Amino acid sequence: MTFETLTIDGAPAVRLQGPHGDSVTALLRGGQVISWIDASGTERLYCSPLSPLAGPQAVRGGVPVIFPQFSGRGPLMRHGFARTRDWALADTPAGAVHPTLVLRMEHAAAETELWAHDCVCTLTVVLEAAGLRITLAVHNTGSSPLTFHAALHTYLEVGDVTQTTLAGVLPQGEVLSLAEPIDHLFESVPGPFALRSPASALDMAHAGFTDAVVWNPGPQAVIADLPAGGYARFLCVEAASVGVPVQLTPGAHWQGSQYLVTAT
Repeated sequence: MTFETLTIDGAPAVRLQGPHGDSVTALLRGGQVISWIDASGTERLYCSPLSPLAGPQAVRGGVPVIFPQFSGRGPLMRHGFARTRDWALADTPAGAVHPTLVLRMEHAAAETELWAHDCVCTLTVVLEAAGLRITLAVHNTGSSPLTFHAALHTYLEVGDVTQTTLAGVLPQGEVLSLAEPIDHLFESVPGPFALRSPASALDMAHAGFTDAVVWNPGPQAVIADLPAGGYARFLCVEAASVGVPVQLTPGAHWQGSQYLVTAT
């Protein structure tokens, strides 16, 4: 397995190269994956060309890490602080079978009165044979219980969202059409999910996460860091734990993963 550190548009990053021409690139700011190129040479993630990678605002695209707050459901900044904090490159686990990248972020209770907890977050990114696995782990290193939301806010490249469908989030096997704008939390959906679009055929699964969030702003939304017509290029399908927040006692661990597999 091979990875290199680099700077992209002024932002420190790391790129992991797989054995079949596949690769994944992540920013150290936010621990944010911004590119996944599969073995066919196809970019599977969308990242807005108008979103500066070096900040200070959050990057629109790739896989932002949502922690410890989802959206405005709490006193913190929207979607929490993890996606704008600096993460550090950590050691790859001994015996890793597939190309693996590990990033780590520590948070101290003294950093903010609005979320006064000690914890360590670890993001493990693995290039598996047919896809990409991302795992977010949280360790409560403090002396008091903590409660949080978590999500992997994945922007998937679809080419044309109005011709895209998603199976697995609706009951009785119904297929969700994305012809209209959507911003919906689907609670307690175990998956798997199947995304089919002009640019992408992906099967998705999650573990540890309980919910899924599906989002696309539609053509009427005015978003400063999204180009005109850019809404059509992506669909966000997020592995999430939002409906019932995660609770961790002192010393306890939690982890949730999302697995994206190229489909035929």
